Amino acid sequence: MKRYLFDDAPFLRITVPFAIGIALQEVHPAIFLRASFVLGLIFLILHFYSQHHIEWVFRSRYLFAAATCALCMAAGCASMKISQLEEIPVVKTFSYQYALARLEETPLDTGQSVGAKATIIALAAPPRKKAATRIPISLRMEPKEGEHLQAGDLILFQPHFSRITNQKNPEAFDYASLMRHRGYIYTQYLAQDNWLRAGRIKTSSLKNLANRGRDRCLKIIDRGNFSPASQSILKALLLGYTGEIDPEQRAAFSAAGLSHILAVSGLHLGIIWAVLAFLLAPLLWLGLRRLQAALIIVLLWGYVLLTGLSPSAIRACIMASAVLAAILVGRKASPMNGLFMAAFGMLFYNPHYLFQVGFQLSFLSVFSILFFFKPIYDSLPHGNRIVRKILSLLTVSATAQLGTLPLVVYYFHILPLWGLLSNLIIVPLLPVLLGGGFLWLILTGMGINLPFFTLCIDGMANGLDLISRTIESYHWASIRDIWLEPEFLFAWYVLLFGFIISFLYRYTRGIVILTAFAFVSLLADTIGSPRPIRNLCAMYQESRATTLNFVDNGRNWLLPLDTLSNRSTERAAQRFWMKNGIGSYTFISDRTTQGNLQIKLPYIAFQGLHIVVFGDGRWKRRSSHNRMPIDYAIVVPGFKGKIEDIRRCFSVQEVILAHNLSYYQQKNLQEECRALHIPCHRIRTQGAFVAIKGETTVKSQRRDAD
Repeated sequence: MKRYLFDDAPFLRITVPFAIGIALQEVHPAIFLRASFVLGLIFLILHFYSQHHIEWVFRSRYLFAAATCALCMAAGCASMKISQLEEIPVVKTFSYQYALARLEETPLDTGQSVGAKATIIALAAPPRKKAATRIPISLRMEPKEGEHLQAGDLILFQPHFSRITNQKNPEAFDYASLMRHRGYIYTQYLAQDNWLRAGRIKTSSLKNLANRGRDRCLKIIDRGNFSPASQSILKALLLGYTGEIDPEQRAAFSAAGLSHILAVSGLHLGIIWAVLAFLLAPLLWLGLRRLQAALIIVLLWGYVLLTGLSPSAIRACIMASAVLAAILVGRKASPMNGLFMAAFGMLFYNPHYLFQVGFQLSFLSVFSILFFFKPIYDSLPHGNRIVRKILSLLTVSATAQLGTLPLVVYYFHILPLWGLLSNLIIVPLLPVLLGGGFLWLILTGMGINLPFFTLCIDGMANGLDLISRTIESYHWASIRDIWLEPEFLFAWYVLLFGFIISFLYRYTRGIVILTAFAFVSLLADTIGSPRPIRNLCAMYQESRATTLNFVDNGRNWLLPLDTLSNRSTERAAQRFWMKNGIGSYTFISDRTTQGNLQIKLPYIAFQGLHIVVFGDGRWKRRSSHNRMPIDYAIVVPGFKGKIEDIRRCFSVQEVILAHNLSYYQQKNLQEECRALHIPCHRIRTQGAFVAIKGETTVKSQRRDAD
């Protein structure tokens, strides 16, 4: 087994340590670069020394392999470090008055504002101070009436951008890291009057050419009289553009196990390859096999350009090109080696690809197909031709899902149970929809309009959407809200691949070892896992809302303090609830008695805690000789006065300042608390406040931030 893998994929020997080096540099940048480089040099010196001593040659035959592995790890660390050094520009942007940015992609219109990926190409401070620069930035722009922004447009604005940061909520999604790995570490919001379209520049870079070609195709689909659902599906399926897939549609495809068809990957390239091979079959009959392979390579890369050069499409096309290039030179190609060659090329070009979910999913799905398809398919009973085709399709779908299943659960917290069946229905229809969609795109682009053909394409895309939504409607079609820690993701892959390899190749000892490993992992999880949270009072970091969250013996309640009920709190707290097994929420009113919770605003009593919400000016002229002791004084918008006004009536243990208070009011109240020696928790800078029954623990940075 080991010999087969290494012989069939020699690029694995440099790709795997190179990727490990990238990952280690991200985790601990101060150690691994030097350590791996020194180890590589030591092993290399020992290898060359052993060549001069005949008695050492056989014993030290692995020294060169160890040196190569360590040096490849050092190369991966170095590439990641170089990319990290390039992230922060040296230009002091605060000293400039104007910034000129070029839009890299056509902005995605979201209604109130548009998201735009841009590059700042110049900074200026009149009259003479100018600087040419290159700073990637993620802009949020209020649209202007009559302005239709496109890739290549120049935007003039005043630079006040800041680093992309995460919300400081417990278990918050690491959005800053996601954007950093995509090449963006700065962001700025531009109101309608704060930006100006200053012209347009046409660049000849391959990426911009690809984006312009994709934008033209997207406009053709927009004019195609498709339904909104089929229009968004066709854009994702044909061109890899997922910006118009709504959350409900995405959730339906995930629950049905069909989310992989919305991202252009090896599946799409494989189907297009098969269609092109069928259309170019006459070249084979004429003995022009190499010409056929060359044309397929050109057309596949043309398709990758239409997708906007997405990483998953590039990876799949590099692998396909490696296989087809072997035909051109008259040698037998190895798909497994092509896969690792594609991965190495992409990571060498941009090491941040390793941390992108699409890259991980596409690589693992193809790897598991190439690794497990033949042994699993050969172990199944074979019948007639139809049965073999069905078994082949099922095996491909099963092996692809086996490789990506732990990653899907880890990132999306959902386990689709109908994945095999839905793929058995949908995947055979994809060549028809893909082929028909591209034919429609070509004909419509040439000005040939066929209404019946358009109706057929629309019906197939709507049918795909209907199937996914129907499967999602059944509660037993998927298991949701699964929380998986990183260390158990690693354990899942060890057990998954280990058991499959041991079973297929009858490694009895391997099954025993893996069973023991699974038992120890489960035991460690049982002993080490914290007790589920059953009672807490929380206030999350939300930009436009202030909502209290109470969990009483597992029952989850939300109390909006200054806004109407909305889902912003759910988005802010969902991952925290998921990890701690907290169930679905219910909104409650300001006059509520439920279990251990009694609310009569501004007074709240919960699990022995006494809370008062201050959101008006009634306390300015009030005082009491017997001050009421309270645990938390929550200050929300509408409060008029000072902390001293509150202390005339209450003995306050801690003050909590809502996120949506004005900046200067928060600053003044925090300074007053500091002078009065009262602990103050500022949601805007310190993050969410979480008081757990029995611990009264605050899950945030315990510091007074300015």
